Amino acid sequence: MKFENGAGTYATGLRWLGISLMCATVTACGTTHAPAPAKRTHGKEYFSEAEYGVKASPRVATGNNIPKGGGRYMVGNAYQVKGQWYVPKEDYSYNKIGIASWYGSAFHGRLTANGEVYDQLSLSAAHPTFPLPSYARVTNVENGSSVVVRVNDRGPYHPGRIIDLSNKTADLLDLRDSGTGDVRVQYVGRAPLDGHDMPYLMSSYVKKGDRFPGFNPQIATGVMVASNSKQISADQLPPSYTPTPTRQPRTFIPAAAPVPARNPAPATSMAYAGSTPVAPPVNQLPPMTWSGGQPTAPSILVVLPEIGPIPHDRPDF
Repeated sequence: MKFENGAGTYATGLRWLGISLMCATVTACGTTHAPAPAKRTHGKEYFSEAEYGVKASPRVATGNNIPKGGGRYMVGNAYQVKGQWYVPKEDYSYNKIGIASWYGSAFHGRLTANGEVYDQLSLSAAHPTFPLPSYARVTNVENGSSVVVRVNDRGPYHPGRIIDLSNKTADLLDLRDSGTGDVRVQYVGRAPLDGHDMPYLMSSYVKKGDRFPGFNPQIATGVMVASNSKQISADQLPPSYTPTPTRQPRTFIPAAAPVPARNPAPATSMAYAGSTPVAPPVNQLPPMTWSGGQPTAPSILVVLPEIGPIPHDRPDF
């Protein structure tokens, strides 16, 4: 009897244990948990101060009719963003390979660092140290496509990136879909303040697979361009190309200079002082002088051939 009573007690305990487990299971199934708060997401063009290190500038224009120019010439002092120091300067030997990114609608219509207005449909870029505004040639090292852009803003401030491109520039260089890509950036020279340079920049465009810019007389007539290349050999130049001595500082300017007065004053060198430079009349160019068997060019702006800047030697693919 004791054995039977012990067995009965044991069986009863098992039944109660099973009932308890069943109740716990039913209770767990019936309990509803409050959903975790959804993480706020943003589109590709969301401006994140935490990511960019600086606040967004005010938006002053909308649509496609973005004003051109209107900024000021500046180099600037050393500054710090996200613990990293940057020292703006003009460096004609600047020639680096790094990562390029692009920015579009989140910045469209906002003021740039030098007071111009960013236009995502223009050929422009942001660089942390170049003078503003200035020109730089950007080349996609993977496919060789290349174009000269107007640098009128500061950035990027993301580790490993050396330049931020406009939407239009990224499209021409086949970088828009990937978001980033390896590029070569070469400083070309200062840019005029008026900002009406889209035809001249487009004339510098080299499509992937080409060796020279495609000349379109509808948009490039009278283009005045310069290149800081020191690697161009004679066999790389078009048959009609006539070399012109390099001038310092190199500057892009529109070809249409104001008509000179009847008795123009002697041509002088020009420097940026907050206004747009104007080329002297062609017939007023002083003669070149010779020193030590090498020609010495006068320090003035000149009309160069009606083609875009000749691209630098491409890396071996």
